[in-house]
Amino acid sequence: MEQTCSVSGTSFTVTDEEMQQRAHFGLQSPPSTAPEVRIRHIGAFWPHFYLHERNCDKSGKRIVSVFREDCPYPVWHKDDWMNGTNPPEACWDSEKEFFPQLWELFTQCPIAHNMGVGNDNCEYTDDWWYSRNCYLCHSGFECEDLSYCYRARKCRDCRYTAFATESELCVDIINVHKCFNVQFALNCQQLTDCSFVYDCRNCQDCMFCFNLRNKQYCFGNQQLTKEQYEQKRAEWNLASRSVYQRARENFGRMMTEQVAWHRALSIDRSEACTGNFIDHSKGLINCYFMDNSEDCINCVRSVSGDDKTCLDSLGHFGGQLLCNSAIAQDRCYEILCCFNVIQSKNLQYSANCYQCEHCFGCCGLKGKKYCIFNKEYSPEEYERIKSEIIAHLQSTGEYGTFFPGYFSPMPYDESWSAVHFPLERAQQESLGFRVPDDASRTAPAGAADASDVPDTTELAGASTLQTTFWDAKVLKPFRISEADIAFAKKTNTPLPEGFYSKRLVENFRWMHYNGANRKTVCAKSNVAIETSWPEAFDGRIVSEEEYLKIIA
Repeated sequence: MEQTCSVSGTSFTVTDEEMQQRAHFGLQSPPSTAPEVRIRHIGAFWPHFYLHERNCDKSGKRIVSVFREDCPYPVWHKDDWMNGTNPPEACWDSEKEFFPQLWELFTQCPIAHNMGVGNDNCEYTDDWWYSRNCYLCHSGFECEDLSYCYRARKCRDCRYTAFATESELCVDIINVHKCFNVQFALNCQQLTDCSFVYDCRNCQDCMFCFNLRNKQYCFGNQQLTKEQYEQKRAEWNLASRSVYQRARENFGRMMTEQVAWHRALSIDRSEACTGNFIDHSKGLINCYFMDNSEDCINCVRSVSGDDKTCLDSLGHFGGQLLCNSAIAQDRCYEILCCFNVIQSKNLQYSANCYQCEHCFGCCGLKGKKYCIFNKEYSPEEYERIKSEIIAHLQSTGEYGTFFPGYFSPMPYDESWSAVHFPLERAQQESLGFRVPDDASRTAPAGAADASDVPDTTELAGASTLQTTFWDAKVLKPFRISEADIAFAKKTNTPLPEGFYSKRLVENFRWMHYNGANRKTVCAKSNVAIETSWPEAFDGRIVSEEEYLKIIA
């Protein structure tokens, strides 16, 4: 059926499959907002790329957290939270509005300073799982010795990766799988000793190449001898920051100036799937950045796959029967309208809960069952009161709608949605999100400009390690560590040239996503196709059929 979005005014289609999944949760009416608007809203509840020095509200000790000092929730260090959370409780009052009384309770409930479990020496990370020796990383799983990475899985000894899996000793790799000693690659698999390559698979010793398969010693897609290739490669001293930046610019021209061909959609080893960036999945409808999943609709960002029958959800892994929820992670089951719940089952309108079951309107719980507003009941009493609340919410038309924006523990600009759906301050306020009242940020006294970072590691001395640098583009300070210098020498790449998250965002924005595909035509056959590539790439975007001919 066709609907008109109450927020954007655009039209959107609600499928029969979507209505069937909604019915499982007792949602009989169609959604009132478009899928991308729903994802934008719940994405505002997922912190991204910001770490703040602040006090732990439990111990008073200084900690580094994804939540600011002015977070409306009490913020405890995760260890304190895991060992001693005991949030207050309240009773449901049928005479009061649901969300205001829920907000009154939630703001008294401590939350953990970051997300993730099973880590060793990964204090300065967030949404980081079962990893060791990682620093300033976000959204990763089973990694080791990483710094400045985003959405990495089973990677080792890498920097500035985005959407990378099973790779080692790599820098600036984006949507890459099983690569070794690679500097700047996009949409590639099984590469060794390559630099600045796009859409290449099973290649070695290649530079400035695109759309290649099973090649070695290629430069600019030209086949060379080993000696010729090494001579051309030696002309680009990638250990120099100025040369590395020139190589990035050359890569950008290769992508946009009528050279490389672009596959319209990246959907691999999948059946009956729509959306983009999908692998090894079945029955996904309008889904993005998903793998090893089945029968999900309007979902984005599966971290390690194994998701089934999820709807309107973001940032999950191993989940089943998730609906209208953000970051329901690590094997959650039957979750409706929740955010940041872990290893939990049968939760509704709950947040910041760990290993909980059968909870409604709860926040900050660990290992609890049959709770409403954090108060524990017998199973029979729980079901009775829950039914009363649901009936009330159905009568007001609120049941199935997500929390208002002000429930988010951080401002909109520090969320996942701000990266993919940037909004002006006035727009954020009109949609009900929190906006920080920040004073202008200035460089610390004595800070050097980012341009003063030595061009190569050979020029770096003791003073480099003692200097605080200032990134004027994002108004953030940064330092160069001994580990940065050691890694740059090992990979023959430059030292960090700015605040780490700026470079990460620049990298993963090569994986274009704004909530929906657009229609265009194949540059080869002129047939109608859908794509996530922006219009600037039209003329080089091709259908799956034509793409297979190009790489044959």
